[in-house]
Amino acid sequence: MKTREARMRFFFFLNSFALLLLCLFVTPTSASAPHVKKTAPVPVQATAAPVQAAKKETKTAIPATQVKRDSVQVSRDDRRKVIRHGKGKISDRDMELLARLVYAEGRGEPYEGQVAIAAVVLNRVASSQFPNTVREVIFAPNAFSPVRNGRLSSQTNESARRAVADAVNGKDPTNGSLYFFNPDTATSKWIWSRPQTVVIGNHRFAR
Repeated sequence: MKTREARMRFFFFLNSFALLLLCLFVTPTSASAPHVKKTAPVPVQATAAPVQAAKKETKTAIPATQVKRDSVQVSRDDRRKVIRHGKGKISDRDMELLARLVYAEGRGEPYEGQVAIAAVVLNRVASSQFPNTVREVIFAPNAFSPVRNGRLSSQTNESARRAVADAVNGKDPTNGSLYFFNPDTATSKWIWSRPQTVVIGNHRFAR
């Protein structure tokens, strides 16, 4: 009886061991999660460089029409003309400023006297003793009484503009004078020391 019971226990143990081995071989040990295919990471610099290049192209690639529209164009008044036989240059804007000075200084003077006033300014521009532009000569400290007294307005007339044009074209009734003054109103003793060249109307001209 014991022998039969021992045999049954042996077979039961043998079957259990065989079943355990079968489970170990049939069930995969690495099937815990699905396999995910990994892709190589994209380098940061590889993507940043094209973006920066695109931005650079956006900034520099300006259409030709826009460049033409944004370009600075020189005003007609700033174009310079040769004066005093090539000794200096003057723009249309400076000619208008000079006409205003001629009008302020020589309203009651004969036409020749107005040309002479413009010629004095142009002689100063051509001289190394004075600034080399019409504007700087006119607005130099204590150079002309209308500027000093605030009487140089924007007012002018055709006679003053024509006198400036004649002086620009080379007419100089003063024989190269650098100064003029009214002897009835002049208060500077220094101006009387200058060599006088000609008297036109109420003004005396000197070098």
